[in-house]
Amino acid sequence: MPSDWWDSPAVAACPLGVSAQSGRTARRFTRNTLREWDLATLADDAEAIVGEFVANAVSHAARAALPGQSLGLRLLRRTGEVMCAVLDPSDIAPVLKMPDRNEEAGRGLQMVDALSDVWGWSPVTGRGKAVWAILFCALSRAPARNDHPRLPHALTLGPEPAAPPRTGRTG
Repeated sequence: MPSDWWDSPAVAACPLGVSAQSGRTARRFTRNTLREWDLATLADDAEAIVGEFVANAVSHAARAALPGQSLGLRLLRRTGEVMCAVLDPSDIAPVLKMPDRNEEAGRGLQMVDALSDVWGWSPVTGRGKAVWAILFCALSRAPARNDHPRLPHALTLGPEPAAPPRTGRTG
């Protein structure tokens, strides 16, 4: 994840399994968290993005999971921005594709690219990768430091990546 996000004022974490139910759990968690953060206007886009990331992780990355490894969702908020990140055990990069119009799959990251302000992925040492998207928002007030205390286990993603994050659309 971009290194400047490590000190976000609010973090919410949701562990996920590798089952089809994980998508529903992640979308519900996302909507509820954004509502608690007074950012319900972002919920539809964030839910769609998280749903796509989790679906990709369950169908592709979960194959790389060792016993005991799982997926995880992190929502990070700081003034003017929310990041949705899904962690999975695979180190294979997500690829934005331009599928043939007759293909039934392969358009999910196009949707993420259209809905987010920027998205990308970052390697997470010893854990695979985090696929993330940032949504810009206008906040009516600056979040207070203790509005939403940090969860101590939420940022145990490993050390900061050595390589710069790979990104999709940047504008």
